Amino acid sequence: MDASATNPDQAGRQQRRLRLILLFVLLPAVVGALAVGVAMGGQNTGIFEGEPPRWASNLGRVLMILGVVVEVAVIVWAVRTGRHRAARQSPLLTLSWSHRRRLARQVRGGTPDPDEDPTLLAETARQFAGQRWFVVLVAGLAITSAGQAFVGYAPFFVAIGVLLVVIWAVLVVSVIRNANRGEAFLRAYPDLSGR
Repeated sequence: MDASATNPDQAGRQQRRLRLILLFVLLPAVVGALAVGVAMGGQNTGIFEGEPPRWASNLGRVLMILGVVVEVAVIVWAVRTGRHRAARQSPLLTLSWSHRRRLARQVRGGTPDPDEDPTLLAETARQFAGQRWFVVLVAGLAITSAGQAFVGYAPFFVAIGVLLVVIWAVLVVSVIRNANRGEAFLRAYPDLSGR
């Protein structure tokens, strides 16, 4: 188990660091790109134009079809198994956003607050563990995004495709980490999950 799973302060610092990176790196990049676009005055720079080679066009189409097939298969599976409604009757739905975040922090950190409702903690951990199937759905989205980048083949579409694939990859890692932490929490506190 990594150190951030056992130390909620470190996990909080990592989240703050990610927010700062998004604020001071990604936001200025987007604003800078908009400023360059305005400064160019709508001139045709070729950023949206690109004629993909035959191999890239074919690969892009195959990836897009494969991604859509994966997404549809996962959605059909989720509906048939009832996974898409698994949390519909959850008591967590009636809680405030801040309370749910507090519960999630306790489960991720593996340190339940003695004053917290054990049923809510166990439900939060079960939901984390039960969301592992989202990984396949997100993988389908990433495959589709990569395919669109190959089909577009212009600098703009490649940049957007790469950005989307990175976002999907971060989401996959987050879902897997939360699922692992939820399972570890349920193993560490079986008395909470039995109530």
